[in-house]
Amino acid sequence: MFTSCRNMLKENLKKAGFKEKQIYTSKKRLALCNESRVAAVLFEEDVLAKNKSKRIYESNGNKHKRRRKYDRDISFSIVIGEYEIEKVEEIYNKFLEELPEGIYVDGNYVEVIPSASDWMDDEDTILKSKCAVQITVTCKGGVYKDTEFVKATDVDIAVEKEKSDGK
Repeated sequence: MFTSCRNMLKENLKKAGFKEKQIYTSKKRLALCNESRVAAVLFEEDVLAKNKSKRIYESNGNKHKRRRKYDRDISFSIVIGEYEIEKVEEIYNKFLEELPEGIYVDGNYVEVIPSASDWMDDEDTILKSKCAVQITVTCKGGVYKDTEFVKATDVDIAVEKEKSDGK
């Protein structure tokens, strides 16, 4: 789920106008970069919570039970830095417009939720950019375990009749 979500966010930044080499995934490399036009997808946290929900579904004629063992929320910080605040706002708006409401990872739906943005001027940021915005995006999914039901036709049932003494 982590790599799928990070790749989706990087693709979204590309749609907003950044090239692959301008998108950082390391806080250290982002702090050391000398560019004014930067973008980053930085991992923040991975939160797990126990969940005992289950549901029964059918696929290809077989019944399955899917247990959701854990809720999993992965948070990323998206950083967009530019020369001018107007350009940052334009890219920011395009990024949010292109951001999907959710994606499918291994057949499971993962909700994508942007939650907060922090705008910074050149005095407030460690970047070489004159202005930047940092967006927190959380991907809400889960950890699942599937089990199959045995078909009734695949089960052999042997019935033995008890002998009575005739009494």
